[in-house]
Amino acid sequence: MRIILLDLLRAQKNIWFYITVIATIASLWLELGPDSYWVLHGGAMMDPLDLLVKALSGSGSALSLPLLASLPYSANTFLELSSGAARMAIFRSGRDAYVISKLLSTIFATALSQFLGVLLFAGLLMILSPGTAASFPAHMVFARLLSAMVFSLIGGIGALLSKDMVSAIAVPTAMSFALFMLSSRFFIGIKFVDPLYWLSGETDGIVVLCIFFSIVAVLYAAVLRKEMRHYV
Repeated sequence: MRIILLDLLRAQKNIWFYITVIATIASLWLELGPDSYWVLHGGAMMDPLDLLVKALSGSGSALSLPLLASLPYSANTFLELSSGAARMAIFRSGRDAYVISKLLSTIFATALSQFLGVLLFAGLLMILSPGTAASFPAHMVFARLLSAMVFSLIGGIGALLSKDMVSAIAVPTAMSFALFMLSSRFFIGIKFVDPLYWLSGETDGIVVLCIFFSIVAVLYAAVLRKEMRHYV
């Protein structure tokens, strides 16, 4: 239990955690397009939560999410194993606790960084354009967190299998682009293939994301167990 708590705290102290929060706010702001100009200059009273929905559902937001999801902690497990830093932790806590710790810390760092980024962005919009009649899009935020957690674990798997920390970012980003291409050219009408649909917050999309997340989490744990034998 102690190693899990320490790993969760270590995830929050990582500089890339805070960089991701700032980058998330910036990417959501860019997704507003021309509306960002009018918000800054007070040219029109816009509902901040409507603007939040626009930012969360944009294609640019979907394209940047794999990168943002991977930055906080996806490569950490590979770095610990390859540097030998994981050896003492595994001997003290055991393999099962170490696997659970790495799984939870990767998920936690990604989900928290995205949640803080979205929350701070929403707060910024409310400051710049106060007053709202819309409701907070909690379903879209939840869908974004699930998508980010899926991509972060895929990045961790990529880094472990390729033995390259760059793959923690490259693999989920390449996967996202591939899914976009497949959904637009070969699987037209099959919405579950499209990462942009994942962010819509639709109930069936969230169910599919939960299934994806469960599969990827089990795969991450299996790959980590396999790779631990090579280093410890």
